[in-house]
Amino acid sequence: MSARSAAQRIRKAIAVVNAVADGAGDEEITPTEIAEAIRDCLEMSEIAAVPNVRKYLSEALDATSDGMPADFVAMTLYAALGALQEGLPS
Repeated sequence: MSARSAAQRIRKAIAVVNAVADGAGDEEITPTEIAEAIRDCLEMSEIAAVPNVRKYLSEALDATSDGMPADFVAMTLYAALGALQEGLPS
C-alpha cells in the first residue's frame, strides 16, 4: 500500500469517529469499532516511516479505550493525518 492508502485509512477512521460525534443516526457505533478502525491504521507499514504518525494513532487508540469524547479522538486522528501529509515527499 502507498502513503495515499494510509491517508485514506486514517480518513476512514476519522469518518467513523465523526459519525459518533454527530450522533450516528440510526446505527450505533461502538468504541470497539472505533478502536478497530484505528488499529487498521496502525497495522500499515507506511505510517512507520513518517515521524509522529504512530504516536498520534496510539494516542487516539488510548483515548478511545479511556472513553474520551469522540471530538478529542477525531482531533488526534487529524493530527496523525497532518503528520502523515507533512512527512510525504514533495
